[in-house]
Amino acid sequence: MRPAWLWTVGALLVATSGAAQAQAETTAAQVEQRIRLTASLIGDSATAQRIVGSGRRDAIGHLDEGRVHQAVAEDLLQKGDVAGARRAVDEALRHIGLARRLVPDSPARAAAARQRYEQMQAALDRLLQAWHARVGPSADEDGDHLYASELMQTAQQFARESRHEEAVFTLGQSERHVLSGMNRVLHATTLDYTARAESPAQELALELARHRSLMDLVPLALRDLKPPPDAVQLIERYRDSSHALRAQAEQTAQHGDTALALSQIRNATLFLQRALGAAGVVTPQPVGTGL
Repeated sequence: MRPAWLWTVGALLVATSGAAQAQAETTAAQVEQRIRLTASLIGDSATAQRIVGSGRRDAIGHLDEGRVHQAVAEDLLQKGDVAGARRAVDEALRHIGLARRLVPDSPARAAAARQRYEQMQAALDRLLQAWHARVGPSADEDGDHLYASELMQTAQQFARESRHEEAVFTLGQSERHVLSGMNRVLHATTLDYTARAESPAQELALELARHRSLMDLVPLALRDLKPPPDAVQLIERYRDSSHALRAQAEQTAQHGDTALALSQIRNATLFLQRALGAAGVVTPQPVGTGL
């Protein structure tokens, strides 16, 4: 009979091996995501179009060099060389950066890109927080959440390098994963604040936060799900009504009538749910009043 300690060591080795395999799969998925992002930056982004349109041979040369490293990264990943693929794709991104610096944005365009980046980053931060609020720590294990977070980190790096146009493009890729994941989470779960709201004021704060997270989903749904024009008009009307009701709720709360403010913000949220439903995003009704 095997000693107990041998069984323990064996179990630990199996657990360690499983964890290492999971980590390797995660790393490979992250590199694959980075490769897809780089391919999009080279082929579809406004930055790439501006570089090609500039006619500057040195900038276009760096862009072409980026394409070569991108192809190498794809080949290495297919062969299972994750570390080599990461180095190659990072080199591709470096060449894109060099090309961009040779063809800089106009000051007005750069300022607009920076402002857009800051707005998108703040909205995505709120949505990821709402995601965690819905499902807890298991959100970190969700593939869409993982990809969205990785892309946001890449966008932050671009922003630190004042590459805000690429940062905006990258956040646009992140938005798609957030929309996909949030749609799945909202469809699969019922939003119940009963256990968390301990007072009318706290419940109002929760409802306002919920409204804001749903409001942030609307532009993502419009951009990525591309509803037909008649649906877009309906969505915009619902969104405008929701915005007006939220303003009323906030004003009512300032005057001390929390009960009425709660009614108003719930109606505002209902209009947002209708807007998202018209776009193709399913959102369940909240359960309970919280009191």
